[in-house]
Amino acid sequence: MRGRQGVLLMLSACGVDHASTYSLHLAVGQPPAAAQRASVSAVAGSGPCREPSGFVQQAQAFGLSLLAGSLLCVSTAAPVAAENELATLAGSKSTSELVKPQCFAESCKQQTEACAESRDCMKGLTCSAKCMGDSQCTLGCFARYGNKVLDDVLQCTIEDAGCIKIAIMEPGGDSPLEAPLPPKPLIAATPASMQGRWYKVMGWNSNYDCFECQRNSFSKPSAQVVSSDIGSQSVDVEVEYSLPRMRVGQAPTTAKQVLHEKLEFDTTPGSRRTAHTEGRMFGLTFWENWYLIGENQRSEPQFKFVYYTGKTLQNRYDGAFVYARKPELPRESLPHIYRIAREAGFEPTDFCAIDNKCFSAPANTVAQPPLFTPVAVADTGPAQPSLAQAAVSPLRAAVTDLREFFEDPRPPAQALYDRQRKMSSVREYDSNGYRLPSKDYRSRL
Repeated sequence: MRGRQGVLLMLSACGVDHASTYSLHLAVGQPPAAAQRASVSAVAGSGPCREPSGFVQQAQAFGLSLLAGSLLCVSTAAPVAAENELATLAGSKSTSELVKPQCFAESCKQQTEACAESRDCMKGLTCSAKCMGDSQCTLGCFARYGNKVLDDVLQCTIEDAGCIKIAIMEPGGDSPLEAPLPPKPLIAATPASMQGRWYKVMGWNSNYDCFECQRNSFSKPSAQVVSSDIGSQSVDVEVEYSLPRMRVGQAPTTAKQVLHEKLEFDTTPGSRRTAHTEGRMFGLTFWENWYLIGENQRSEPQFKFVYYTGKTLQNRYDGAFVYARKPELPRESLPHIYRIAREAGFEPTDFCAIDNKCFSAPANTVAQPPLFTPVAVADTGPAQPSLAQAAVSPLRAAVTDLREFFEDPRPPAQALYDRQRKMSSVREYDSNGYRLPSKDYRSRL
């Protein structure tokens, strides 16, 4: 999984004062429309009121826009752990300049109503609002609550309709001659050289490159696509990765994500990059530059060393990773990989060793539904609860909702990152990537 730094920072917060009453009413099981009315009344300082026509839709939009305002750091506090681009934007503009409540009701009505009816969508927004600009914390919120409803409301309100004005960069990717420079000279690469299945086995940026079960499959596009759209210098890429999903009162599960992108190789003379791609995550668009800066020698197990830079409408980011043909560290190639990393200005022992043991799981293992993409599910009808279950489930659900709305999002997010393992902790290798005799590394365990 590559990082979408701007996407995460866009969702960072300076507080949840505007949204807390709204969330509380949803949590205790009120009908969504009643919760929205109560929220608006609380914010306005008034009591219950009669609805004119269309009031519910306006209340939904108003409640969601207030929550969006808190997510965008439009209060006086600045995010502690985030980069400063969005904080600067928020500090220079008023809430009314950044957030347009009427736009939620008029241009994103369907998405707004769906989010207001979805507890997970509201929990995801509220959770992110408590992260105070911490991108790791925010990603933890998406790992727990992310779904298509949340993606859709972000896409509509931020990119499609502009209800939330936080774009600080022009849309579109970099040109091949203006892309950021690579950290070391590029090596030759073609679509054919990337064909087949590759596993990410090492990653540099803990926010974006180190999640579990990462496999990328490169294949030629169909003849029709080549002739009419992207040309012969492109490949289709299937991106797979997994995130653990840990929810209050539930056993941990694993959510598998599958994305599809097109990677187009640059042929412009003097291009600064190897290839480029465009995609969408968390409902928002990203543009990336890929730089192939190292690969195996003929006598070594195959690997590719990739550096990348990217942008969203909100920020820029970068990262690096190592591909291998098997879902494990290429032992005989590690000294070479370590040299490439240091030549590029990276410390290889700070890279993570990506956990790909899922690819060795029994064939009958059932994958969890994707976290951020829709899934077609056969409608078999809900199981009928027993009388005892019917009596206790609403109360249990309400208690769980309350706990999730009010939980501190940082510990669960930290648990997500605690699963990562740095190369420095892989005792089988020394600081230059050479494998130690078994008696030596076992004594270091």
